[in-house]
Amino acid sequence: MSDIKVYILTDLEGASYVVREEQTIPGSKEYEEACLLLTRDVNAAIRGALDGGSSEVIVNDLHGARGGFNLVPEELDENAKYITGGPRHCRMAGLDGSFNLAFMIGYHAMAGTQGAVLDHTMSTRVIVNVYINDQRVGEIGIDASILGYFNIPVALVTGCKKTVEEARLLLGDIESVAVKEGFGRNLALCLPPVKSRKMIYEAAKRAVERAKMGAFKPFKVKSPITVRVEYSHPNYADAWARASGVERVDSRTIVARGEDLLEIMKILGWY
Repeated sequence: MSDIKVYILTDLEGASYVVREEQTIPGSKEYEEACLLLTRDVNAAIRGALDGGSSEVIVNDLHGARGGFNLVPEELDENAKYITGGPRHCRMAGLDGSFNLAFMIGYHAMAGTQGAVLDHTMSTRVIVNVYINDQRVGEIGIDASILGYFNIPVALVTGCKKTVEEARLLLGDIESVAVKEGFGRNLALCLPPVKSRKMIYEAAKRAVERAKMGAFKPFKVKSPITVRVEYSHPNYADAWARASGVERVDSRTIVARGEDLLEIMKILGWY
């Protein structure tokens, strides 16, 4: 594999030195600082990918705050292109089979992970658990399954220590960088961002170099497919009561079934 095109997915909770809810919500100086921290983590991943031999890098700003507009424009590396803004007709805009590799930068562990920093799955207070074919997953698993639909392997994940553990358990021997270790949901032992960015750069470079040797495999979900979502309150499940393609199975749980993963993810709003 000589011509490697990389799709970078970003979130904010797993960025270097981000540990508090206030850092992820617009309207404060803390949020502005967190956006800068994320942007610099992303830049490190871009530089590493290009120095490792990538021919093209596209970055998708996936953190929901401010309509998917969280990266700092004037700080962005000039050698990549960026997907930003919303509302979106497709959460994974621009994704197709032309990409060879994916990175997840600034990701977080699934809801209910003890010792994880800012853990949640899609919504901090709404979703308790998600299962794909009875395998419990968070956003790493959801997004990796969508990438796998297009035969794109995840090669690098950055976030807290628990995030990295979750990613490697699901995806195998990928590159990873733990930029912090949680003492609790909003308390962590953090690496200095300057050091984190060096590690992200090195891991991204290794990821592309390893990809040339076929080191990574896509996360594939076998059909028939069942996606089960357990909510924190019946009101959230009530909202799906009349939705096409969704079955209400108990007071707080819905299930979507089908042969095509992408169609299910579209129904749930995750693709």
